[in-house]
Amino acid sequence: MHFLPQETPIVELPAGATWFRVQRIKAISGSVRKRGFILPPAGILAARFDLPDGITAYLADSEPTALYETVFRREATSCTLLQLTERQLVVFTNAKALRLADLRGQEEKYPALHSLRYPVTQDLARRYRVSALDGILFTSAQHATHRCICIFESGIAKMRRGAQIPLVQPGTTRLHRHVLDAAYRSQVPIVDTGDI
Repeated sequence: MHFLPQETPIVELPAGATWFRVQRIKAISGSVRKRGFILPPAGILAARFDLPDGITAYLADSEPTALYETVFRREATSCTLLQLTERQLVVFTNAKALRLADLRGQEEKYPALHSLRYPVTQDLARRYRVSALDGILFTSAQHATHRCICIFESGIAKMRRGAQIPLVQPGTTRLHRHVLDAAYRSQVPIVDTGDI
């Protein structure tokens, strides 16, 4: 897939849009903390639009989409209570407009956009960043018709963190309602670590 960044529509997302992200409550060794984000180190190349020499943050247009994209992915066979206890749902708002490559609707023409062949899409992300874009707007591969964004460091700098909601009520095993709903709809069982 070698369509060029200039062939893709560029959209400007006005300030004030709300986005959701599931991330760790506490950073682990090597994590990058920036503007309320807890991110993997640059160069990990573990996700669709990761960069070899920069950080990226993925966000979704709704709470369920954020959960489907991170915890209840279609390839998941289970999720542990411990995984959920260590994570939170974080609300972010872009304080300034974001310039994004708009890949929505391109999945039919370029199935690699939703494949697990990440080097192709990672190269695309690298070319978009070089084109001075803040990130990429794309259709969720996990939750049909919903939108996600992957933002580069310039996009991260324009974000403001809002509410931070634990996925499990602290000191209990009570799950957030969106977690219960996503687990039920995805049919991904939540198991206690003692059950494994």
